[in-house]
Amino acid sequence: MNNGISIISAAGILPTGKIIIHPEENINNEFSAPGKQKASRPRTIWRLNNKDELIELIKVSLLEAVKQVQMDISDIDYLILSQVWFDNILGDESGQLARELKLSCPVVPINVGTSGGITSLELASSLFINPKFQNIAVIAGCNYSHWFSESDPARTLLSDGAACLMLSRKQGVTVAGCQTVSTAHYDVLQFNREPVPHVRYKPQSGDYIFNNLQETTYRCCNEVCQANGINLNDVSAFYIYDPTEWAAGHSAEALGVEKDKVISIFHKYGSLGPAQSLFGFMEIQHNKNLTDSDWVVVMGIGPSFTATAALFKWQHIPNRIYCYDHKTRLISSIE
Repeated sequence: MNNGISIISAAGILPTGKIIIHPEENINNEFSAPGKQKASRPRTIWRLNNKDELIELIKVSLLEAVKQVQMDISDIDYLILSQVWFDNILGDESGQLARELKLSCPVVPINVGTSGGITSLELASSLFINPKFQNIAVIAGCNYSHWFSESDPARTLLSDGAACLMLSRKQGVTVAGCQTVSTAHYDVLQFNREPVPHVRYKPQSGDYIFNNLQETTYRCCNEVCQANGINLNDVSAFYIYDPTEWAAGHSAEALGVEKDKVISIFHKYGSLGPAQSLFGFMEIQHNKNLTDSDWVVVMGIGPSFTATAALFKWQHIPNRIYCYDHKTRLISSIE
């Protein structure tokens, strides 16, 4: 991978629908760790009124990421959008984004589930082999909460939101390498069209994820480190996709590193699907005392799709997480 490719800015956008779930209100669900019935602390989830409002969060995340580095959207040469589940034949989030912002660059959607943010980053990085590309945007959005039944306890894990990373040949957080592995063997989700389109999970799918995730995490993260001549213990901070409370500790065990090296954001954001790893990337800067040139790994996993780990050489860059109000169109920082 071209080591001259960097992330120069990042922006995350959440809706204003904020819900706090206290430990005594937590309901055990399919994805609870075996033997752990109670949550240890409150968590916050973020909800749109309507799943179709996600396109606005996607758009605002791009505009804010561009604004932070005094760029214009006309400076973007290529855009990859981690596609959310759609309910029309065109899956038109990418086209709608291009039309509303009058983008002239290619806007390419991909759909690899909850690994989408980091897998998109890997694809974007590889595009810089074309010398014409100077700036590429990666966006991931999530409205998964609207695709699960309201009575499904797993829905209480899910949030809505979007995030954008700007990649460039300029100096920033260097993308040192990426490693993707298949997770097709997980095969945990089912899409049902009746009586209304909704998602369900297969029996014992939570146990399967719990029992296999450590192997996937170790393989993905270790291989990207080894390919770049370092060991897992050389990494200063990890963010591993954490859609549940137990994921961070489970990941630390898999990697054989100290627990405080693995950042968890689940209690702050719930699960943001393909956008979660991009939020994790931003939270690393706020959670760890990193110095320039520290190694950092961020990993996303989409059971039944792929898992992708990205290795970064760290540098502090502009990045903010905001709330966006659809009614007033006001943006406010959550920090």
